[in-house]
Amino acid sequence: MNKIKDRIWKKIFILSKEEKQEFINYFPNKVYLTERNISVVVALTQVAMIILFLSNKHLDLSNFRTIAYLSLYIYLLIVTIVAVFLYSYAYRTKQYKLLNWLRRVCCFLICIWLMGITFLGQMKGNDLSVFSYLLPTMAAVLLLSPLESLIIFSSTWVMLVTMILVFGSHEGLFGVVINSIFVTVLSIYISFRYYRSIAIEFLDRKIIENQYEEIKQTNQKLEEMAHVDQLTGLYNRHYLHQKVYPMFNEYICEENYSMCLLLDIDFFKQYNDTYGHLQGDECIKSITRVIKDFCDKYDANAVRYGGEEFLIVKVGKEKFDANQIANELLQSIRDLQIPRNDSDLGYVTVSIGLWHNGLFCVSSLENAILYADNAVYYAKDNGKNCIYEAKQK
Repeated sequence: MNKIKDRIWKKIFILSKEEKQEFINYFPNKVYLTERNISVVVALTQVAMIILFLSNKHLDLSNFRTIAYLSLYIYLLIVTIVAVFLYSYAYRTKQYKLLNWLRRVCCFLICIWLMGITFLGQMKGNDLSVFSYLLPTMAAVLLLSPLESLIIFSSTWVMLVTMILVFGSHEGLFGVVINSIFVTVLSIYISFRYYRSIAIEFLDRKIIENQYEEIKQTNQKLEEMAHVDQLTGLYNRHYLHQKVYPMFNEYICEENYSMCLLLDIDFFKQYNDTYGHLQGDECIKSITRVIKDFCDKYDANAVRYGGEEFLIVKVGKEKFDANQIANELLQSIRDLQIPRNDSDLGYVTVSIGLWHNGLFCVSSLENAILYADNAVYYAKDNGKNCIYEAKQK
């Protein structure tokens, strides 16, 4: 039942109730300048009308219609001046709900002025010209929802016809009623079309924004997939080349110190051949979890450098004890005690190559990593399950 009501609501009013709340924050930016400028023009027009009216040598201030016309000009001048100031204040302070209510009130007050001018014209004859061109004009320039335009324009017509029936001349009344009904219905239709066009534009823009956000999120996921190793969740060498290497000059300018630690799992091919690739993947994942915790603790970044090789890079403004950090990582992996029966120790071990120094001591980050890479081979040659520190010349 609620879904049916929502569909009927959207069919008539274009926007769902949730979309209407967003629309309140959208349309002021779309119509503010137009409505403000029109209000200024109306105010200036009323000033001109008052000046011309008062400068008339044959002005008879004892005549009711003369006083009524002058009063209505002054009334509309006050309404538009107040509307411009309040409208500008609400827009600047982004009080869009207040802005919406000001629009409704302003439109209703102008309709009262229109009703008064039309009634004065009816006192002299069956003149509906002001009502016929101003009501559709208001519908075309003041943004009102279908319900708002229906209530405001219909109530204006009802009050006008009531005043004519009670106080006006009944001569040609049928034509006045029929013509005023046509103008009122036309104005409601114009207002509805105007509202619909702005609402459709809002919905189209919302669809484009949603599509753009989806594309942006998809691109981010694709970028993550391009930069992240799927098995371990660590960055890959593509990330190293695309993101880390280009930042080397920035690191040097800030006179940073760095540690490049290259970790290689000992006899990993033999482990894979003995226990299978699935178990080999589990071994890598277990070591990766230790590396991630280590990187979180020491604010470092890890890259899966090869099948069983991991690169850890730490950059900082202050010197730090890289040897202690490397030994802690080595011991943490030993503590995992990942079992294997094809080695003397009975568990998985790693070899670590370490380089640490000021980045200004190397010509590129690649060279620093190369030092660590060479150090791994020395660690392998010296019995594995150890750390070898690169000696930079």
